[in-house]
Amino acid sequence: MFRTRPFPSRAMPAALAVSILSAAVPALAAKPAPPLDPSAPMVVAAESTTQVWTALAVLPDGRMILVSPAWTGAPGPTLALRDTDGTLHPYPDAGWNAPATPPEKRLVSVESLQLTDDGTLWVLDSGIDSGNHAVTPAKLVRIDTKTASVTQTWTIDPTVLRSGSHVAGVRVGKGHAFILDSGVPGLIVIDLDHGTQRRLLDHHPSLTAQRPITVDGHVMQDTTGHAAIVHASEIEISPDGQWLYYQPPCGPLYRLGTDLLTDTTITSFELDDSPTLWYKTPPLGGMTVARDGTLYFDDISTGSIFRFTAGRIYQRIVVDPRLRWPATPAITADGQLYVPTAQLDRTPRFNHGQMAVQWPLTIYRIDTAALPAPVR
Repeated sequence: MFRTRPFPSRAMPAALAVSILSAAVPALAAKPAPPLDPSAPMVVAAESTTQVWTALAVLPDGRMILVSPAWTGAPGPTLALRDTDGTLHPYPDAGWNAPATPPEKRLVSVESLQLTDDGTLWVLDSGIDSGNHAVTPAKLVRIDTKTASVTQTWTIDPTVLRSGSHVAGVRVGKGHAFILDSGVPGLIVIDLDHGTQRRLLDHHPSLTAQRPITVDGHVMQDTTGHAAIVHASEIEISPDGQWLYYQPPCGPLYRLGTDLLTDTTITSFELDDSPTLWYKTPPLGGMTVARDGTLYFDDISTGSIFRFTAGRIYQRIVVDPRLRWPATPAITADGQLYVPTAQLDRTPRFNHGQMAVQWPLTIYRIDTAALPAPVR
């Protein structure tokens, strides 16, 4: 999910490009609704005293599939299954999480996952260990959650990567996988039927971090003491597969039609002009989308959760000091929103190489179906 590096010295042209891009394709004005008062209730769904969970998927029977990337500095499997009684198992099995396993059948650092309605779990592995070394090639893994078996693997072609690449986010739709490179700004598109891979929007302003990440008013720093820069790593796809939403953790949010990304006749010039500035978000730990198209954002700067409806109404539904760097949430078909608190600002990557997480880390559940509709 995160690869950090100092800000480039020539940031002004990129910032100017963002300004030009925003002027060319202005977003429709968002409509604010009053914050929920009181905040939506949060129920403890799971806790960890050893692992930093940054993303999850919730199976229909209530079990959770949990992501713990290697760069968080926590021990244990990078992908785990939590039974309803709290028992944890390496997922899909111990072999896929074992250092002795051949690279093509090993998960080193899961960065992102997506559970689709047919029970397919899409898992993105950067292959980069806690020491920032590429141990295995980056890959996309498809798992049948009904049988807990890997059904296919796509190795990311080295030709679509760059020196310093770190694949960070994935969403699948329309027979394609859309993968963000947070190390070197870019979007990788894989045709899942034919296996062809393309790198698009290379160094595009919409994928490039233009400001540092702030939490509690403090600028996050990498292990070298520089301001941590993380390019686009947050990604979501609309329920109908028509739109891709993405942003660097620092924001803002952009939207782009998936038809443009899958059409090989579209020129790079046409594609460069296509992203739309969709919402000027605060720094986000992650986002997810409900069946009705409502986006839910985890605001790491204030410990808040916002919703942003398909009608462009936004509303804060939770503000709570327990939400210390809420990470990528997940929402079920019946509107149960699961939010992992990751405290990433206390992990070695953002804390001068020191682990200072205050255990336990908690996953909270919010019943969004019980919330009143936002009214302006």
